[in-house]
Amino acid sequence: MVFESENRILEVEAGISILEAAEKFGIPLEHACGGICACTTCRVDVVEGAENLTPVQPTEENLLREVNLTGPFRLGCQARVAGNVKLRIPRA
Repeated sequence: MVFESENRILEVEAGISILEAAEKFGIPLEHACGGICACTTCRVDVVEGAENLTPVQPTEENLLREVNLTGPFRLGCQARVAGNVKLRIPRA
């Protein structure tokens, strides 16, 4: 996993969420709801490797749509890593 805005390459175990990986490696990723998929503050922009994340579930999709974030955006608390991905953390 690569966090582009931090210029860091992280090796994480398959199945870990993006939020869990960010916390594990000290990368600031806001998560106002505590990571329970009730807000969109942990959103990330998937630059490469979207196919290496778990599929978007309806709750996540609805939250992103409510704030007009579609396409490459995922919620860090919901997207789990299954391969190489490159991410950008949008500025708040």
